[in-house]
Amino acid sequence: MTTNSRLALLFIVLIGISGLSYFIFFGDNEAVEKSIEVQDEIESTTTLITTTTSTSTTIPNTSTTLTSTTSTTSSTTTTTIPPNQTAIYATQSEINKSKEISYDFLESGCKKDIENNSETDWMLPNEVFPYDEEKINFSLKIDPTIGLDVDCIGKLIPSILNDSRGWIKVTEKYFQIVDETEREFEFIFASPEKTDELCFPLQTNGIYSCRNEDQIVINFFRWVNGAIDFGADLETYRLYLINHEVGHILGWGHVGCPKEGALAPVMMQQSKSTMGCEPYGWPIYEILEKEFGINTYSYLPEEKTDN
Repeated sequence: MTTNSRLALLFIVLIGISGLSYFIFFGDNEAVEKSIEVQDEIESTTTLITTTTSTSTTIPNTSTTLTSTTSTTSSTTTTTIPPNQTAIYATQSEINKSKEISYDFLESGCKKDIENNSETDWMLPNEVFPYDEEKINFSLKIDPTIGLDVDCIGKLIPSILNDSRGWIKVTEKYFQIVDETEREFEFIFASPEKTDELCFPLQTNGIYSCRNEDQIVINFFRWVNGAIDFGADLETYRLYLINHEVGHILGWGHVGCPKEGALAPVMMQQSKSTMGCEPYGWPIYEILEKEFGINTYSYLPEEKTDN
């Protein structure tokens, strides 16, 4: 082989080696660059998900903040939750003592053993007091067909309202019975039929009592039978019935059960259901609100329009 032939062969070999080296070097760099691009995309996606998972639920009147996650928004959302409701509890012994009042006729309900032969439309109490603007004045009349002692009821109602556990603790004014011409409101005890008439347009359906304008109409059916959730405890029921309707006169509306097992607020419709609360007859929640400024309103699952 001549010298020129050897040089040409050497040149060809060098060109081949150079091409192979270029492929190896630059080919590997492209693979690394593509790998870096894919990794960047993965990290970028992860960062996006991480920055869109925070929403905040704040409970008013507490220092607690609950945090939940979502993958659909990157904004902060605040949800308003009703404040914690005040719940009051009592032992069975305390509940039993709540039925002890100064005029001890809750158990009998002032029912008469003899038939009333009166031909008058209404029976009125014999003992009434003169109107006093420093007091809360109410009148009383009773359907003569239902067999209740009007003078007994006339003493029973004030003994409830003026009890230290009663509405006097909220009103800070004494309740007294007066002639119907001087009344601020009136108590009426009536048969189911008369109750329906006096309560209209409220629907009492022969089984409920009501407050209609300035009249409290107590359904005799309820007075002698109580309500399902009270069982045989007519004393607590009668306390409740008087205090509930007077609460309406004083401007208090219906409430719900604050928590299962707690004492039922007197402004619950306990004749229908105590919603898991313990039946109770005194305005203890309203007294607590008056004396300590604590909001004791218990939210209803749905609003009711009748009593």
